[in-house]
Amino acid sequence: MSIGLTCFTKLTCADLQHKLNEFAKRYPDVFPAHYYLSTAGIPYPIQKEVSNEFGLEPLSYCYISVNDKSLKISTDKMADMIREALGAGNVIVLLNGEDLI
Repeated sequence: MSIGLTCFTKLTCADLQHKLNEFAKRYPDVFPAHYYLSTAGIPYPIQKEVSNEFGLEPLSYCYISVNDKSLKISTDKMADMIREALGAGNVIVLLNGEDLI
């Protein structure tokens, strides 16, 4: 079973991509060997509906999935790292697209 984090943000797609690039550079030991980090994208209407259920009107999103489960960084820790990098008020993180973490 794959483990993935969908991150919906209030950032523009360009701003999110810039922050994702910085994030990946800050953790070269994590990306891409242990976690896959997508590029920024514009959410589809159904993705917007899901994000709205958790109180965020998204302008962009990204996806992070576990590549190597032996890494000591849990999905909860990864969610904290994302919130720190993007600003806690700018992002929500959903585990497997369903559960807010």
